[in-house]
Amino acid sequence: MDTLNEIISLLRVVIIPLGVIFRVIFCLTKMIYDEEAQGSSKRKIRNTIVFGIIAELIFVILDLVQNYYGTGSILPTYFSGGGQGGGGDGGW
Repeated sequence: MDTLNEIISLLRVVIIPLGVIFRVIFCLTKMIYDEEAQGSSKRKIRNTIVFGIIAELIFVILDLVQNYYGTGSILPTYFSGGGQGGGGDGGW
């Protein structure tokens, strides 16, 4: 679980923002050298910025939910009973 949290924090802090920045720079340089594709490049830049905003909002909402329910698993404990629930003998 620690490895997954490290990957998610790396995505949040480094990879997604750098990807958005490089995509915007690529579209800007393409727009400078290809004047016929200015409309599509502007749309791509706008969509890239919207993606960056939505990606950051997803992480903010995830943090809010984790802080509200605790920093552990989001699922309640009765979902992770290990086959012990549902009846008298400890199984189905």
